[in-house]
Formats: sequence, structure tokens, C-alpha cells
Amino acid sequence: MRIRPFLAVAATLVTLTAQPADPWKKLDFLLGEWIGIAAEKDTQLGAGQGAFSFQPELNRKIIVRRNNARYNSGVQHDDLMVIYLDAPNDTPHAIYFDTEGHTIRYGITFPSANRVVFESEGSLPGARYRLTYWMERGELDGRFEVAAPSSEYKSYLSWKAARK
Repeated sequence: MRIRPFLAVAATLVTLTAQPADPWKKLDFLLGEWIGIAAEKDTQLGAGQGAFSFQPELNRKIIVRRNNARYNSGVQHDDLMVIYLDAPNDTPHAIYFDTEGHTIRYGITFPSANRVVFESEGSLPGARYRLTYWMERGELDGRFEVAAPSSEYKSYLSWKAARK
């Protein structure tokens, strides 16, 4: 009779470990509203200030990033990125759109905890893009890099952000 409690506990453990892991867990550090607190350098548009958010939507089926930046030159940049899981393996991907008419399709990797890299698909003609976020000392750091065809990535913009 003492074997039944053991079997019940064992069955519960097997059930818990058999449940799929939350595919969004590695992106949790990005979730929320952020305000830019420092940029590494001015851009071609002049110095700027921005804010962005990462919010789960559609019952956590996607994560939407909304970003806006205003520059001293008077230019405003807005963009939207949708992060989604591609079946059948729930591989994370993203698609990006901005007010300048760019559309970028990204593959996503996680080189370490609290670090994510969005890299444009290399098979497409033209420039390649890489967007990296990482959490460091309570701040969310970011870097956007561009690579001309057959060239290495060069930093285009770096920033630090704090939670609103």
C-alpha cells in the first residue's frame, strides 16, 4: 500500500517535466516599457531621444515591440516589430517595419542568459542587419549594426535604456 503514494508522486513529476517549456521565457527580460537614457553617439539625423516597449499580445502568441525616436533635426522615427514562433519547432523569428519603408525579417538567437540577437536573413540580397539587446547592471543595452554585402557588421547605433 505504500507504493501508491510513490507512484502518484512519480506520475506528477513525469507530467510536470513533460509539459513544454514557455517558449517566451528567454525574452522575459525585454518585456515592459523602456526609455532611452544614453546613446553612444549622434546619428546622421543628430542627437535623439527615444522610448520603446515589448508587450506580449494575442494571449502570448506574439510579442510586439513599438519604438519611437525623435531627433534634434526634427525627424521622427517609428517602428514596429512582431516576434513570433514559427511552427513546427516554435523557432523564434521577427519581422520589422518602420516609417522609412524598411521591412526586415530576423532570425533570433540567445547566446547567453538575458541576451538576444536578431539577425536578418543572410540569403536576401542587400545589406544585413543585426539588433542585439542585453541586460547589464539593471539597464537594457542595445546595439544596431549594418553590414553591406560581403562586408562585416559595423555599429550604427548603441543605447542604454531604463524601465519606465
